[in-house]
Amino acid sequence: MNRTVCTVALISLAFCCLALAGPSTDGESTPLARLFGMGPAENFTIRSETLERDFHVYIRLPREYAESECDWPVVYMLDGGILFPMLAPLHLMMEIDDLAPPAVLVGISYGGLGYANGNMRSTDYTAPAPEPDYYGGADAYQRFLSEELIPKINRDYRVDHDRSLVLGQSLGGQFTLYTALTRPDLFGAYLSINPALHRNVEFFIELEPAARQDPTPLLITRASEDREPFRNALDQWLEHWRGREAGSLALSVQGLEDEHHASSAPAAYRQAMAWWAAAGGDTCSGSLGSD
Repeated sequence: MNRTVCTVALISLAFCCLALAGPSTDGESTPLARLFGMGPAENFTIRSETLERDFHVYIRLPREYAESECDWPVVYMLDGGILFPMLAPLHLMMEIDDLAPPAVLVGISYGGLGYANGNMRSTDYTAPAPEPDYYGGADAYQRFLSEELIPKINRDYRVDHDRSLVLGQSLGGQFTLYTALTRPDLFGAYLSINPALHRNVEFFIELEPAARQDPTPLLITRASEDREPFRNALDQWLEHWRGREAGSLALSVQGLEDEHHASSAPAAYRQAMAWWAAAGGDTCSGSLGSD
């Protein structure tokens, strides 16, 4: 990851933590807590017994959440320390323009960048690979989601998990692709943004997909300016997948013109919202619209 991307990521993480901070000891809210595009928002830390690590979870509720008894669609965001503060305000503005359904947004954050700061994305989001040896923790991360986090969200918030979407970018995109193929019932629909398959594409080519009652909705978005190793590996997998008779995926692939590997999440998210609504992630209360 280059210096510019690292700087943006650190700023985004700090923004997220400050924006969601509660009242200070003197009863005054922090100024960034008044950035209402982030909310209504809540946060909590969950200790994973499966992974023996903490995760910091950020929730944005629909504006009508308190006034409705609706069970809302729910979006799970991997790399939530970066993607949640980026996409939560965008989702609000898309609601106003009738481009996205009101939904509960769940950002799952490690709380820092790099292994030294507890960020284990290169293990948690990946299938096995010949190298590096720290790849291959996706099954355990799936158990954390299925046995610990998702039950807590279902218990504590009014969500309809049948209308859930999980999204990930780069290695997070590898995880959403892997989960769509191996545990398709874990979420209702899957978004893979620029999936990074360059170290283990052979594993994905050889992987026999699991089936569910209906084909699994999977959207892959790919940036036109993505890096060559990522483009080539995804091309390999898509060529293999399209050459087989496989009805287990309802696969859609959409290009993102003039977008790059690390910065295309907003463009991908905008495309994904229309696709998700068609896949069954519609709202239960109607559009909020403009005042």
